[in-house]
Amino acid sequence: MKIFKNKPFTYMWMGNGISELAGAFGTFCNSLLIYEMTDSSWALGSMWLLYFVPSLVLQLFIGPYIDRWSRKWIMIFALWSRGLVFLIPLIGFITNSLVPWHIFIVQIIIGLITPIYSPANQAILPSLVSKQHLHKANAYVEGLARLMTFTAPVMAGVVIEYIGIGSTLSFICIALIISGSLLLGISEKRKVQIERRTWATEFMEGISYFFQQKTIVWLGIFLAVVQFGVGVTMVINIPYIKTVLDGNNAMYGYFMAGFPLGYMLGTLLVGKLTFHSRRRLMLGALFIGGVTYINLGMTSSIIFAITTEIIAGVAMALFSIHNITICQQTVPNHLMGKIISVRSFIIRAMMPLGVLISGILSEVWGIRPLYILIGALIASFSLLGMLLPYFAFMDKEDTNEKLAS
Repeated sequence: MKIFKNKPFTYMWMGNGISELAGAFGTFCNSLLIYEMTDSSWALGSMWLLYFVPSLVLQLFIGPYIDRWSRKWIMIFALWSRGLVFLIPLIGFITNSLVPWHIFIVQIIIGLITPIYSPANQAILPSLVSKQHLHKANAYVEGLARLMTFTAPVMAGVVIEYIGIGSTLSFICIALIISGSLLLGISEKRKVQIERRTWATEFMEGISYFFQQKTIVWLGIFLAVVQFGVGVTMVINIPYIKTVLDGNNAMYGYFMAGFPLGYMLGTLLVGKLTFHSRRRLMLGALFIGGVTYINLGMTSSIIFAITTEIIAGVAMALFSIHNITICQQTVPNHLMGKIISVRSFIIRAMMPLGVLISGILSEVWGIRPLYILIGALIASFSLLGMLLPYFAFMDKEDTNEKLAS
């Protein structure tokens, strides 16, 4: 595969994969620790709110600095910092002094690191590979990331069962340090800004450019609706498996592995599917994703639930990879950090709202109605995008891109 002859891309690809595995292990451990210490879905929701609130605040303002600083070193700093912060629950667990606020501190710090790492990660890719290879590069990056998150829940469930959470937390720390070290092999191509402008000037430039790009704005809004649903499921997935479907830790691991497995399979289809309408391909995939949520709210079989998650992963891959590739191909490199930060803010702002609503309504309505509600919301919104003439501009722009290439 020619793209892997590109050493900077390969180092980034490997570093991302290891960090995704370690991050998924960390999420699994933190969620289980909080649920076992408190036996409360509200505590799970609080854990995620403490992650998202500082994350959103920083997400909105970090964009100009991602374009100004070295994206390579931003990513390395973020990964090494994440590795060190997991020493907090590790030491607490080893000394038998672990309490919920230790996990909450970890979530706050990771929430401050993620909006630095993720935009830098997406912004650096167009400087490592050519525009015509971005679809393939994104598919490989996302495919490996989902492979890691697919294997992580299964592996974490087994590892925790046999060698304990302490060893698992040790693995997380070491893996994140290694992933950051791999990025040292990246040779970053970047233009140093000669003209020094104020943060406010650069921020407003990014905001102005973003809202002039109709396709990027609306694809961000569609993805924000999905992220609202993701926020809901962050709170209810564990109770859904353990209480509604009467499963155990291993079953929870299999369920959590279903979506990334499907996503990984979906990345294999991205470059092979031909389409006449980008709008129908992407929003049709999003509609299928909404239907899978509805199915989760209705099924009583954990096998069907896992299968549903696999289908959801395939559908989401088709939407997400085209989404980020369109952004990378459209935005000038010197604006990439600012645009991706604004886009990420709009998307991620819906997740804590989903967490908050889920924490409240899961206690009042129950788990199943919430799955059906978010599924109906996503399916309806994507169906409107496919059918309303207003959204035809997505196909027109796609036609222009094909003619230009």
